[in-house]
Amino acid sequence: MSSEPPAPLSHRVPDLGALELLLAVARHGSLGRAARDVGITQPAASSRVRSMERQLGLALLDRSPRGSRLTDAGALVTDWARRVVEAAEAFDAGAQALRDRRDSR
Repeated sequence: MSSEPPAPLSHRVPDLGALELLLAVARHGSLGRAARDVGITQPAASSRVRSMERQLGLALLDRSPRGSRLTDAGALVTDWARRVVEAAEAFDAGAQALRDRRDSR
């Protein structure tokens, strides 16, 4: 009994931009303010969150005219997203340090 191999991780996990947007929504409690924070339009942010929800198969936000609130699943995903973004920042800083060291020779 063989099973299909899972799709590549890059197909199953949202990209960094989507995770940064989710963190901004958590910070601001508003999709519109989060969109401004990450430099995209509100409709683009809404589309990106819906796409992330489809990709994960989870509702991440409760939307209302007064703002957006994380669902329980959204709060958990946000915690994971924070760690992924922090790791990406460390990765970027390490790569920059290597470039700086190379360029100073």
